[in-house]
Amino acid sequence: MLMTAAQCRMARAALGLTLRELSAAAGVSPNTLSRIESSDNVTSRALLKVQQALMQRGSVFEASGAVGIRSS
Repeated sequence: MLMTAAQCRMARAALGLTLRELSAAAGVSPNTLSRIESSDNVTSRALLKVQQALMQRGSVFEASGAVGIRSS
């Protein structure tokens, strides 16, 4: 399941990442990440890269739409 725009915004905020920090970690441009967060048309590949970067930092995406942070 790919994350939604709202889940992306929530996960980034919960992790305390700036748009530029997350875009660099995911290997996408800040403009692409901005489009993801505003529900604009983006490739599933770009969306997956961002989701994977968030998950590597502890984000958990629920089918219900909730976002959590995995504790260590």
